[in-house]
Amino acid sequence: MSDVLKNMYLEERALLKERVPLSIPLCVCIEPTNICNFKCVMCFHGNNEYAEEAKPLRNMDGACFEKTIMDLKDWTDEVGEKIKLIKLYSLGEPLLHPEICNMVKSMKELNICEQIEITTNASLLTREVAERLVDDGLDILRISVYAVDEEHNKYITKSHITPREIMEKVRYIREYRDKTGKTAPRIFAKMIDTYTDENQLFLDMYRDVVDIVGIDQPFHLNSGENDVFENLYQSNAGDAFEKSMSTNMFTERKACRYPFTHMTVRNDGSVVVCCIDWLKQTCIGNVNRHSLKEIWESKTLYHFRCNMLNTKGSNLEVCKRCELPLRDLPEDQMDDFPVEKLSYQYDI
Repeated sequence: MSDVLKNMYLEERALLKERVPLSIPLCVCIEPTNICNFKCVMCFHGNNEYAEEAKPLRNMDGACFEKTIMDLKDWTDEVGEKIKLIKLYSLGEPLLHPEICNMVKSMKELNICEQIEITTNASLLTREVAERLVDDGLDILRISVYAVDEEHNKYITKSHITPREIMEKVRYIREYRDKTGKTAPRIFAKMIDTYTDENQLFLDMYRDVVDIVGIDQPFHLNSGENDVFENLYQSNAGDAFEKSMSTNMFTERKACRYPFTHMTVRNDGSVVVCCIDWLKQTCIGNVNRHSLKEIWESKTLYHFRCNMLNTKGSNLEVCKRCELPLRDLPEDQMDDFPVEKLSYQYDI
């Protein structure tokens, strides 16, 4: 995440190690759908091998969503504390879910979190949806832009919507928000670093359209059939890799904060530690069988946390090549946290 984008999350931060174990996660991701209308070359959706393994692709049903948010309501009422952030997003395009606006509205009415965030490619951000998201109280809208050059956008996303069309959709929600006198959602746009002049074209295009605009560094993920850098940068992959942080990505290992701060409810109710765990290799339970509080305080998650502290993810397939801990802010670092401070309440 670029420095300018981090600013949205820097308010009232404390040293994480001084707060763990947490009575309730700081962030909960709820996946409305794992379907996407883009097939980006660097994403699992654009990779036949992973897309096949990740099936079924479907929307979260109403019963599962209701169970999830009512669990959060009971839990937050019990501990007298709200979730800091709920993300209505994981591995699909959230605006594909026909009830996405009602999801935002329901969570706002329950008053279970301080902020609700959606990340979207904005291709489906119709005027009706834009107005509903503003009216229903969405707090943060993150726009993932993949290119501002039309041909480059076609190559990456395998879609026919143009960068200009996406920008105009984003412009409308900003204008509607401002016209109605509201300050939310805060809107920001990000694009993966192209290491070319296209970066500046993107910044110029969105500077007056959104609240915050920035460039993200690419993650060096193993996406199966091909290397992400080869897919994204083609003949310039080597040069892009050298310019990215990935060159020195494993000179040291760090413990990931996610087992201690986050949980993600996937579209089928599976609860995973990591929001980018496409294949559910970090599954620690299912909201349809246990409450989220029980899963958070479970023996299963306890062992996962201990393993992360003891091995820093080196023996976990999904974690051992992940860059996320290397991008943590200093105050989020979990290395050297004493395992003996951890415990569990439920033998599940």
